[in-house]
Amino acid sequence: MLEPLTPAPRTACVITVGDELLRGEIADTNGTEASRRLTAHGIATRSRHTVADDRQDISDAVGHGLGQAWLVLVIGGLGPTSDDVTRYAVGHALGLDMEDREEAWDAVCRRLVDLRIDVHPDNRRQARFPVGSVLLPNAHGTAWGATVTVGGRHVVLLPGPPKECLPMLDAALAGVGARPAATADPRWRTMGLPEPEVAARVDAVLKATPGARATAGYCWRYPYVDVTLHGGAERSDTAAALTELVGEALAGHVVGRDGRSAGERLADRVTSARGDSAAGAPVRLTIEDSLSHGRFQQWYEGLAAEAAEAAETPEADGSPAGIHVAATGTWHTGSPTDHRGSVAMTCRVTVDGTTHTYRLDEPNLGPEVLDGAAEFIAWSVLRALDAEPASGA
Repeated sequence: MLEPLTPAPRTACVITVGDELLRGEIADTNGTEASRRLTAHGIATRSRHTVADDRQDISDAVGHGLGQAWLVLVIGGLGPTSDDVTRYAVGHALGLDMEDREEAWDAVCRRLVDLRIDVHPDNRRQARFPVGSVLLPNAHGTAWGATVTVGGRHVVLLPGPPKECLPMLDAALAGVGARPAATADPRWRTMGLPEPEVAARVDAVLKATPGARATAGYCWRYPYVDVTLHGGAERSDTAAALTELVGEALAGHVVGRDGRSAGERLADRVTSARGDSAAGAPVRLTIEDSLSHGRFQQWYEGLAAEAAEAAETPEADGSPAGIHVAATGTWHTGSPTDHRGSVAMTCRVTVDGTTHTYRLDEPNLGPEVLDGAAEFIAWSVLRALDAEPASGA
């Protein structure tokens, strides 16, 4: 039997079960979405594992998860066939016997009868759970889930099909007292600084801030470096000050705070009638783009066409003057097809007669540099619309 875990930290281990996952026949979308939902409930995923449809492998993974986390989530292997062994493996890992649950069996039978499917004796497996399980009804299938609580820790069993397991996960989290987090971890999406420089700036802030308990996570998603703070501070005012100090350390390089790209943010301005005037007219651009070789213009024209179609009318008289965008690049050593050296990007955005100039030097990593250039142009337009100071003008 497990010793009580005191205090119980809000951490999780996610285990997905299935030979088909290990063979690469299907992608593990459940594990990704489960981690996302756990994060939204203030639960940090410590580890994720994919294991075979094997009792010992599943049992070992559950035991490992219980050694590091408050909640172990096991997805898959709750069907009626001989390779669906998750329930037995969890019982073994927890030292619990199995029991038949008639409420689950009645639900299995009702669903199969409603679907005009013969009830097979093997379906009885789907009504068998470790002793003491709190059952999780399945509104979309025959595989009920369960939560087993031992020693202050929770093991949650869920079926594999996403339309079944994800709603059941929400119910399971509510059942163990997890609620959506009031505030998300602070985050920043940056452009124009290499990942080590971003990390050095943020780490210096964390080190110099008394009472900061936060740790920083960094993720490079070209052309961006994302920063997330986990853990906060001892006091709310310290946490607020920490967020402000990190923002100052990254000033001039923050594209946004919501995880969206510059292109996604500009798309809202183009398509939703929020734009470059107090009247709320949509953003209209004229573009000269030799930098991204037309990728930005093609993207914009597609959005503008969607916006015009949605409006069902041409632009009204008296709409504000358009915004002119001129983007160029100087390739050092290489070229758009010879991926060496770097590219010096320049974007001039003219709004209401005022030209804002933005510059960025980027390594010429590969074909994706043109996509990165399009994102830089989008970011430049956003900064000009919001009257952010020009850089390098």
